[in-house]
Amino acid sequence: MDFIAGYVIGSRGAARATGLAASAAQFQARSAVNREQDLIDRFDRLMLVVEAMWSIMEEDGHTQDELLSRMESLDTADGTEDGRKTPVPRTCPGCQAKVGHGLSACQFCGTEMPEQDPFAV
Repeated sequence: MDFIAGYVIGSRGAARATGLAASAAQFQARSAVNREQDLIDRFDRLMLVVEAMWSIMEEDGHTQDELLSRMESLDTADGTEDGRKTPVPRTCPGCQAKVGHGLSACQFCGTEMPEQDPFAV
């Protein structure tokens, strides 16, 4: 009888564990969907801002040729024409090491880094 009781209790525990794992998976899936929707919302907002800025620039007499030329110039500033702006590592004023993007201090000597480009990705 103890054996059967142990089996039943063990089966219930396994079922609970399976249920918890399924709940965790559902939570992660919902979180991923929420993050994806947040990115879509942010992208849509960014597109609206860019379109508004461009319409103001067109009203001031700027042309699409000027826009395309500036885009190409910004794209190739990192040495590669690839349709994106790749952040260039900064040089630490303390030890001259290259400091990775997004770090507020040198990873080698701890020197605080000056403000970085607000448009750095």
